[in-house]
Amino acid sequence: MRTKLDAYGRLAARHPLRVLGAWLLLMLILVGTWGAIGTAIDDTIVIPDSDSNAAQSVQEEEFPTSALGNGTLLFTGDLGELDTAQAREAVEASLAAVAGVPGVTQVLSPFPEEDGGPAPRLSSDASTAYAQVYFDVPSSALDEGTSDAVLAAAQPARDAGLETMPGGQLAVAAAGEPGHTSELIGIGVAAIVLLVALGTAAAMGVPILSALIGLVGGLAAVGLLSQIDAIPGTATTVATMISLGVGIDYALFILVRYRTLRHEGIEHEPAVGTAVSTAGAAVLFAGATVAIGLGGLLLAGLPLLTALGWTAAVGVGLAVITALGVLPAVIGLLGARLEAGSLPRKHPLVPGQGWWRRIGETTARRPRTVVGLATLLLALVIAPVTLMDLGQQDDGNDPTGTSTRASYDLLAADFGPGSNGPLLVVADLGEEAVADPAALEASLTELTGALTDQPGVASVQGPSVAESQTAALWQVVPTTAPSDDATGDLVSTLRDEVLPAYEVAGTSLHVGGQTAAKIDLTQQVSDSLVLVISVVILLSFLLLVLLFRSVVIPLTAAVMNLLSVGAAFGILTLVFQEGYGIGLVGLDGPVPIESFVPLMLFAILFGLSMDYEVFLVSSIAERWHHLGRDTREANTEAVVGGLGLSGRVVTAAALIMFSVFISFTGQDDPVIKMFGLGLGAAVLIDALIVRGLLVPGLMVLLGRSNWWFPAWLDRITPHLDLEGPLPTADEDVERTAVTA
Repeated sequence: MRTKLDAYGRLAARHPLRVLGAWLLLMLILVGTWGAIGTAIDDTIVIPDSDSNAAQSVQEEEFPTSALGNGTLLFTGDLGELDTAQAREAVEASLAAVAGVPGVTQVLSPFPEEDGGPAPRLSSDASTAYAQVYFDVPSSALDEGTSDAVLAAAQPARDAGLETMPGGQLAVAAAGEPGHTSELIGIGVAAIVLLVALGTAAAMGVPILSALIGLVGGLAAVGLLSQIDAIPGTATTVATMISLGVGIDYALFILVRYRTLRHEGIEHEPAVGTAVSTAGAAVLFAGATVAIGLGGLLLAGLPLLTALGWTAAVGVGLAVITALGVLPAVIGLLGARLEAGSLPRKHPLVPGQGWWRRIGETTARRPRTVVGLATLLLALVIAPVTLMDLGQQDDGNDPTGTSTRASYDLLAADFGPGSNGPLLVVADLGEEAVADPAALEASLTELTGALTDQPGVASVQGPSVAESQTAALWQVVPTTAPSDDATGDLVSTLRDEVLPAYEVAGTSLHVGGQTAAKIDLTQQVSDSLVLVISVVILLSFLLLVLLFRSVVIPLTAAVMNLLSVGAAFGILTLVFQEGYGIGLVGLDGPVPIESFVPLMLFAILFGLSMDYEVFLVSSIAERWHHLGRDTREANTEAVVGGLGLSGRVVTAAALIMFSVFISFTGQDDPVIKMFGLGLGAAVLIDALIVRGLLVPGLMVLLGRSNWWFPAWLDRITPHLDLEGPLPTADEDVERTAVTA
């Protein structure tokens, strides 16, 4: 009995132009709508039920201007130059022009007020000053045009011989959107791998075309859904990375299955149908496992991880839809033309033969040796995990030469590292506290003194009192950088020891700002790590039980996946935290591992590792069932045959995904570099060591136990078959010799 996937594949092969036209029309509508609406970006870090979130709520209500986008405009000159009347006049003229830039709501001058107060934004040697510029949109809405307009308005300062530079969010905006060099490099390397693996230029282009269609469709879907809930800018980059990698892989698996069937003599139309119903079903299942891993991020209760998770899941979903929907029509249209542009080979490729079969035979002869060596290699890579310490990034971790790093270094040198990430102490005074203005003023003054005298505090600006008189705000500049552990200790001290002493009836005090929010993020990620990992492992185990009707295989798969994830964590720790080979990824020295990166990597890698498990073990299971012998010898034969047939494809898929992921280490953002290196290295290790050596070795050692399934569980478990029926002579299928 044909499956629905088989029927669709045959339909696509029979009417490829109609099917392809329908899909492309849907994609054009989707992409066109996205082009008109765009993507809603919001990089604000929100941690529900946290102290920083409480501070943000008060700030948005009582100090709306300061709660929106802001940045700094830096002025530099010779020593003492900014203290001259000419320089001050030029800076003030520049700031007056900046105040007239569309979208600017307020500009705070670096110079002291007329009352002779302090000048916290003028360096002690009067060589550097910075103005604070506030906008009427969130920081994420600031773009390169906004930064250019602000810099253009500062022309009077440059005319006077001063240099101007954007800082903070203005520097981020000045950097503009990252280019597409990473994607192009990844696609280029993937094309070479595909050409070698598939042997023809025509076949090489098909998976890339499928992946690009899925990528554009995925980004369009993410953009439209972001109108409901805005996403961080990092989310689209992560979604691009994953969608491109899995998109090429999923198309490759289906295409290879089709060409194998043609090599076996199956006619074109039934070969397309069978490829979609077998490899396509595995792709559908694999996509579901990735979605489960990403869906587990919802349990963390963090909007940032939720956004990263659902955007990546949408990207994977569109890659699956394209592989199952568009790809069969492309294959149906090309048919025999897939063999165009063949590479010259001394020996024709024979499915199931070659290097991986020989590795399988060696593994079958010496399974304990292979398992031992593979385990030792993984242990060496995983070992650095014991040193991992989660933290947060700041602009000082960006590569030298970027606008964000240049402004960060200048502020740190002249105003101290803490000036790059000031804390906000917010007081919700309440109506009762306002009833006695004199007592209120005395209390605010006393708290200002306590903040100023606190060790680890460089300076305090404020308090600024809201128009309603029911809230006050201080800007507290630490002596240490935002990513420094000492800054986290200062936040804890303020919250636990300093501020409670000044909270009287009807008032509440909070520590907020982006630096404090990232500290809260680190804590909440740590708290949710065990829950997310446990649920993802459990759901993935249940899916594999359904697929393979075995208890042992899902258990070993869960352990194998954890080893792959552990390898990624070990490499991240060794490179980014300890600094070994850090220059190879374009950074100057060790940087903290951003707190949410390991949890996000776990969610992605657990799903991707399950992909390779499905494709490898389903090939082994197919041979096990077809042999029909419940013996250790039959199990060994199935392992060798399954590895021989799927190993080459899985390796090619891993090399492709590695190429795509590792190319993203060329971007400036250290967090994206972490994703690129962690994902790329883990996928390669998973395919070559875990699935190529460890899993086959364990399956040989376990023998018949691999397929143990209690009778009572067999009765209540629904049947899920990824093999499907092969075309037979009953369908009048004519078998011919076709070269794959």
